[in-house]
Amino acid sequence: MLIALVVFIAAAVQGVLGFGGALIAMPLLVALVGVQTATPAFALIGTLATLLNAIRWRAHVTLDDLVQLVVPAAVGIPIGVLFLARVDAQVVTRTLGVILILYAVYNLLGLTVPPLRHRAWAVAAGFSSGILSGAFNTGGPPVIVFANARGWTAERFRGNLQTYFVLTSFFLIISHGLTGHFTPAVWRTALIGVPALLVGQLLGVRLCRYLNPDAFRRLVLVFLLLLGAQLLIF
Repeated sequence: MLIALVVFIAAAVQGVLGFGGALIAMPLLVALVGVQTATPAFALIGTLATLLNAIRWRAHVTLDDLVQLVVPAAVGIPIGVLFLARVDAQVVTRTLGVILILYAVYNLLGLTVPPLRHRAWAVAAGFSSGILSGAFNTGGPPVIVFANARGWTAERFRGNLQTYFVLTSFFLIISHGLTGHFTPAVWRTALIGVPALLVGQLLGVRLCRYLNPDAFRRLVLVFLLLLGAQLLIF
């Protein structure tokens, strides 16, 4: 029941914003079933969630932006998967939490970061996202910060990020499969989460209709702030 509730909330948020599902679900799922089960299980659940959203926003994808992020992410994911059983998750997630809080507060105060036009920023965002995806299913922050700094519209933001997450999820699933992470406990956890995912997605679809562009941008920043605090606490 708790697993289903966590997945439902995560799916609803991802349906509205186009990101955030794994960052909500992972700390709670880790507490319920452990990191070795939670990470590959939510890789399966998250792939279905992002696939549904990517189909919904496919008309807003910009291919050049997508390629710049996906290629380095594909390199980073296997590295992250290898790190899964070898690194201290708390050190990584708390560092990520501090970065998210600083970025969100900086922007909410009316200050802005440069638009990050150089291709190297996309490579850095994609590669670091790939490593975090492979290790902890938390690959969203680097590409979310990159997309926000580029000033993408809400539709382009959702379309590009959801398609990015679908493509990287396939690499992620293959990497987990090759390393033997899909145990019976992982499959049980994933199957429990699927019905809750579908209901949460339907709710998210309805809620996102009520957001204008300015409200969307502020909601992204507030959500990044809350996620950063969550990563520090958990």
